[in-house]
Amino acid sequence: MRNDACDNAIRDQIDEIRQDRRMMGFERWRNVGELVVSDLRQRGYFFNTEQGLFFFDNQSLQPFLLHTDDVGFTSLLNQCYGINSKEYCFSRVLEDLRTEAYANGQKIEIRRLAHYDRETKRLYVSRFDGCVYRLDGDSVEEVKNGTDNVSFFDDRNLWTPYDYIGNVAKGEFDAQLIDSVNFADAVLSKPEQRILLNLWILAVFFGSIQPTKIILLMLGEHGSGKTSALRRIQKFIFGPKVDLLSIEKDKQDAFVATVTADPLALFDNVDERISWLPYSLSRLATGVTFARRVLYTTNTQAEFPGVSWLGITSRTVDFMANQPDLPDRTLVLSVERLVEKLPEGELLSAIEKNRNVMWSELLDMLNEIVRQLRQPAESSRLQFRMADFASFALRVATTWGCRKEVETIFAKLEQAQADLVFEDDPIHQVLDLWLVNSSNHGRGVDAATIQHEWSKRAIRNGIWWPFPNSKSLSKRLMHLRHALSQRFDMEVEEDLHKKQKRYHFWPKRNPNGVFAPDRLPVLAPPAEPESTAGIAGEEKAKLMNSSPKLAELGESNTRNTCKR
Repeated sequence: MRNDACDNAIRDQIDEIRQDRRMMGFERWRNVGELVVSDLRQRGYFFNTEQGLFFFDNQSLQPFLLHTDDVGFTSLLNQCYGINSKEYCFSRVLEDLRTEAYANGQKIEIRRLAHYDRETKRLYVSRFDGCVYRLDGDSVEEVKNGTDNVSFFDDRNLWTPYDYIGNVAKGEFDAQLIDSVNFADAVLSKPEQRILLNLWILAVFFGSIQPTKIILLMLGEHGSGKTSALRRIQKFIFGPKVDLLSIEKDKQDAFVATVTADPLALFDNVDERISWLPYSLSRLATGVTFARRVLYTTNTQAEFPGVSWLGITSRTVDFMANQPDLPDRTLVLSVERLVEKLPEGELLSAIEKNRNVMWSELLDMLNEIVRQLRQPAESSRLQFRMADFASFALRVATTWGCRKEVETIFAKLEQAQADLVFEDDPIHQVLDLWLVNSSNHGRGVDAATIQHEWSKRAIRNGIWWPFPNSKSLSKRLMHLRHALSQRFDMEVEEDLHKKQKRYHFWPKRNPNGVFAPDRLPVLAPPAEPESTAGIAGEEKAKLMNSSPKLAELGESNTRNTCKR
């Protein structure tokens, strides 16, 4: 804020009041407060939001939090009105401003990074410098922050502005952020994982229509480049001053403060078990609010929604322990150890050099999505747990001309999520062995019978069995019901006479009622799938022949063709 942006006459008038000893102290500061409130009404407007009380300055085009911890706000009062935050009188003037904001401030939401308006079907993306790009499906228009009552609260100390060039050649965005990731073939092939990463980055800008937010997980061993991959995404969006975050086990409040304020939170090396973390991650993914102490109070609590899109790098899934629904809310992408490594400084330098080009390409992509969102939505037959992300992804896939392929990818993603659930769980191994005996196919058994038979089978095959009784096993089976359905056919019925559940299991069948080739009964715990597409035998061949585009996705290690 510069002094020439302030009215020196107001400052002089305030100085006269402060020096007038004919008035009582409270009268002087009441008059000063009234002058400051009146002048600020002329140069901007007040907000009363769920995130706090703000003043929006029309000259700098940014909102200021009405508190001493907001350096921009304290500088504004000091330079324009000569009131220093260290003076005793500052708190009196501050309360006058907060009272004005609370009583008369506009009831709007403070936005971060991007906002899609359902009614006008426009996307607003902040440039981090008081300007906003407004996308309507046809054009990318530069407007002032606050236009259409859409106001962004940017971190101007950290977030670096960028410029939209327009009509740039496509390819730099993919080259720097998508193709550069060293994905590993797993249930999902490398090209399929590239598609999902691309979709996740695009989804970040449409959070207002996705109350649930799928968590991105880069899973791989040390030296796989997973940290660098997330860091490149973050530095592309926000600029070179930002960096990845860490989660500390004794700082849950810091985690909650981050995910209820930052639009994108990327955490590195989340490998250890932290008691409170799995539940907090699950709440964040499902859009549940977090109870937090109101800013700058001691006892008042309020409910704050988790607004962050969350990305995590990890070598294991230990951080998900005891939260069986968390894998279903995770976009799991597998990376493998790099054979050849480029210096990270070189990679980040390329991001900084090409950032305007990449942002221009991204805004054009986002505009295509806005155009698609203005069209009636096709009905979806997916039953994916994170329906908001799946629905958005299918709309994007429609613009790319590969909706069927993406539907197939989501079906396979559920298999990958089930693998996360079962990574340290013996139930699927023992169930596979139990179903070797065809007489167990569809046999109705209660939890006590299952505990008796499965525990014996686990001991006989050297499999760790952590369930001391039928009650604990029954509870775990219900937690794993969705994941189990990806590998087995399962039915649960209530025996009203005995007041207990009866379970029925079969090897997984395909839609024709035949055992799926990769789910035939085995005599040992199931091996890791060898097919990069997760579909084996004749079923895979038929599927590939029916879709040339999917054949390229499943077999090629080059860039996917499922693209705009």
